[in-house]
Parts: sequence; C-alpha cells; structure tokens
Amino acid sequence: METRTALVTGSSSGMGLGVATSLAQKGYHVIMCGSRSTEDASEAINEVKSSALQSVHYVQSDLKTEAGLVSLCREVDTICPGGVDILVNNAGMQHVTPIEDCTLAKWNEVVAINLTAPFYLISHCVPRMKQKGWGRLINVSSRMGLVASANKSPYCSTKHGLVGMTKAVSLEVAPHGITCNAICPGWVDTPFVQAQVESVAKLHDISINDAKKRLFCDSQPTGKPVQVSQIGDLVLFLCSPGADSMTGTSLVMDGGTIAK
Repeated sequence: METRTALVTGSSSGMGLGVATSLAQKGYHVIMCGSRSTEDASEAINEVKSSALQSVHYVQSDLKTEAGLVSLCREVDTICPGGVDILVNNAGMQHVTPIEDCTLAKWNEVVAINLTAPFYLISHCVPRMKQKGWGRLINVSSRMGLVASANKSPYCSTKHGLVGMTKAVSLEVAPHGITCNAICPGWVDTPFVQAQVESVAKLHDISINDAKKRLFCDSQPTGKPVQVSQIGDLVLFLCSPGADSMTGTSLVMDGGTIAK
C-alpha cells in the first residue's frame, strides 16, 4: 500500500473527502482533486493530512472542460510519474427540475462532470495500470444509476451511463489485473445532500428536521443516512486482495431502499 497512489476527484468535501481520508489512513499516497482553490480547500486538505501515513497532494481542476481535464492529468503525472494505481471518480453534480425546464447548457454541464470526466480519466489512467498489471477503477454512481427519480433526468441519465461504462471497461481491463466497479449510494450524510434537505424543506414548507425525516427515515428502511466513512470502507475493500475477482459490479449502499 505504501507504494500505491490514489486519485480521488471531488475530494474537498463530502464522500470524496471521506474516501481520501480512509485511503490516507491506510497508507496510500493520495492525490485530492476539487474545483476549489488550495486555499479554500485547506481545511479539507489538512483533515486528510492529519491522519495520513504517506503523502497527500491537492490539485484544483475544472472537470467541466477538456482543458481542465488535460491540466489535471498533467499535474497528476508530475506528482506520480508512474501513474496512479487507484482512480476514484467521485466528483458529481445534481440538477433538479422538470425535463421541460432543463436547459441544454445545464444538461451538458451535468454530463461533463458526471460522465465525460470519468471517461477521460479512466482512458488516461488505464495504459499505465496495464503496464503494472494492477489497478482499481472505482466509479461513484448512485442508487439513481439503477432506478429513476422524477425531475432528475440529467442526473439519472449520467449515473445510469456510469454504470454502463463500468461494465464495459471492466471487460476490457479484466485480463490485466485491473478491476472496475461502481458504488451506488443512497442518501449519504454530506453537504451535497444537505442542499437537497434545504430544498425539500422550502418546497414543502417544513422544518429542516422534518425534511431530513422525509428523505432519510421515510425513504431508507434503515431510517438513517449512509455515513461517508462507510463509503470509505467499501472503497478500501475494493482495493484489497479480497476484491481481486470482483469487477463489473454495481455495489448498492442505500439502507435497503432498492429492496423495497
């Protein structure tokens, strides 16, 4: 582990921060990536570094543009000339609106971050993983990558697409010691979800606590949100020898919602 490096996109907050922390604590070199400046992301960076056993780097990048993706790959290659061993495509965005009110510009933005960026980063990382004969590609999809929800057409479309990409890539890289899996979380206790809690509270004119109950208790049979540390533990398992034969899968962690 001390010689392996992980790149985690969208890791300046939420699930990505939790995943970066879990990997750093277990002895992986970690490259964090986020849209915020190093100064603005300093608290998150210091949080990961505080318990890290190896190096931690941070790269600011705009994943919505080709220039941003090219720049990110160049910086990552400078930090880790041999290529990263683990890629966690966690960065994502949501847009909630009826389809007739969704602009093409917003559609393209969601597609760029949720689907195009993972495609580009996978295609960049795979050649060196093949040379090493080992690699882990982990795509953070969503429960909505398997089932749908009204007013979330761009999000559901891209997360379903990410599951399909995961399956296709897994078949290509399987002979090379590389696995490719998708994680499909339900409601996770993150700032990303907090924004939706506030939106539900405003929409239904209810309190924040009642909005949380509606999202978590009424929708997830466990009655509580998934914790970011649990997502981190799942990533660690996918990076372990125990998961060598697990590839092309979509691992659901949603408190039992899909089972209903």
